[in-house]
Amino acid sequence: MMNNYLIVTLCLVNIAIMPLLLMGVIRKVKALMQNRIGAPVFQSFYDIAKLIRKGETISRTASWIFRWAPGIGLSTALITALIAPWSGVTLLTGWTHASNFLLVLYLLGLSRFFLMLAALDTGSAFGGLGASREATISMLVEPTLIIGFGALSLSSGSMDLSTIYASHLSPLVAALVGGALVVASLAELSRMPVDDPTTHLELTMVHEAMILENSGRNLALIELTVALRTCIFLGLAAQTLLRVYPSILVFPQMLQYGAGLLALFSLCSLIAVAEGILVKLNWRRVSNFLAFATVLSILAALVAVARG
Repeated sequence: MMNNYLIVTLCLVNIAIMPLLLMGVIRKVKALMQNRIGAPVFQSFYDIAKLIRKGETISRTASWIFRWAPGIGLSTALITALIAPWSGVTLLTGWTHASNFLLVLYLLGLSRFFLMLAALDTGSAFGGLGASREATISMLVEPTLIIGFGALSLSSGSMDLSTIYASHLSPLVAALVGGALVVASLAELSRMPVDDPTTHLELTMVHEAMILENSGRNLALIELTVALRTCIFLGLAAQTLLRVYPSILVFPQMLQYGAGLLALFSLCSLIAVAEGILVKLNWRRVSNFLAFATVLSILAALVAVARG
């Protein structure tokens, strides 16, 4: 078992370095897929530092909600990143129900809610369009996440994520839920084929349309929030897929941590490769795409119930 000092150190490293490093890796792999050199892996750190130093342009129609929403969203994402075992370790290891999957999901939902609220606050047409689409995607994804984690809960006998990932899960349930989480994460994080995060065409944007009014420090806070949410969603998906191999629990915890990070970066690299191949779906077909994730979660729940 890891001692408390090592756990605290790893968690701080996860929060401070991993999110932006992960975004840099995704961008680098996408650039290589397009036969470009691309920006350095650490470019995300430079971008955040630049945005923090820049001034802000704020609409006269914006209220306190617009100013405070990015900070609230980042704070909520930070709390979630600290309690969710997305990297294999958490500060609250041993605390009963501290990382209840419903708490984690609704903290993430709260972060998304304030981002949508800020997009609507300025009265921008594109902000309203992006917030509307984000709310629709959230409505479609939420049942997938709840049913999927519910299946893991049935398989492990606990609603606490730390307990779930420390238990022997059914490999079939883990595989089905892991696949559902990957598809749901693509939608939650506004990535291809649901949305193109690099597009400059406002009519096709989802996430980017919501943050067009942000600049300077507010934009830096939003970018940090997105990076943290990426780590949480894809980290939980990677941890679930690792449980397809029950022997992972036999390894020392430090080795499990390394395997979790390797799985996370591998999953992000695969997503980057897929984004270089896939095209953006027509908006009316997004629900069909997310239906696959819902079906996988339902199948996992049925398997978990059948195995009692």
